[in-house]
Amino acid sequence: MKRAIVRPLRELLASLTGIPAMLRRHSLLLLGLGGGGLWLAWPSIAPLLSTLHSGRSGSSPPTMQVISVFVEDPERTVMALALWKERPGSLLVLQGRPSSQAVNIQQLMQRGKWPSDEGRIVRLEPGCDTVGQVDALARLLEPMRRRGNLTMVTSPAHLGRTLAIARIVIRPMGWTVSGQAAVTGDNRPESRWRTWRDQARAHLLRLTGLTGSRPDSTCD
Repeated sequence: MKRAIVRPLRELLASLTGIPAMLRRHSLLLLGLGGGGLWLAWPSIAPLLSTLHSGRSGSSPPTMQVISVFVEDPERTVMALALWKERPGSLLVLQGRPSSQAVNIQQLMQRGKWPSDEGRIVRLEPGCDTVGQVDALARLLEPMRRRGNLTMVTSPAHLGRTLAIARIVIRPMGWTVSGQAAVTGDNRPESRWRTWRDQARAHLLRLTGLTGSRPDSTCD
């Protein structure tokens, strides 16, 4: 009976004694795994740290409101304009290549939906796909001294993938990221693999600064 108890205890003690040596032997591997895990988790951790810092600093500047919309379908812009009018002082960013911008504005003018005051409207043309457009938006927001709330407007099917990319690329900059779905003519659901693919591209963008698409608005 005594042997049955002592032997497992010895084996456990030997295993525990060997842990420091194992850690020393594989320290670089463990350090690399830990660093990689922290890097992947940083888009979720950074906003929490920003919130804690602003809470400790006491007084903070007014929250900035930015609304971004992909203009390929004018119905998205109609939704974004409604949000923009509900939030005085907010910035409206129209995203899309020049041809889409021109068609979008023309249709809204014909319907009497285009505002007379364009002072808080920015037309952002770079980006040939969703990852490229989110990257262009991040470059626009980065120089701004204040951070705040970003609302992205697109179709219901496109919204999930858009937010997944923006939460990797833009949220670590200190912005809260949310979305608003605008019902459009094409609401077919997207496949899940496209979201996974673009999340991988977003992490590659954080690592290399490359999106895998053309950086300008001259799209094929």
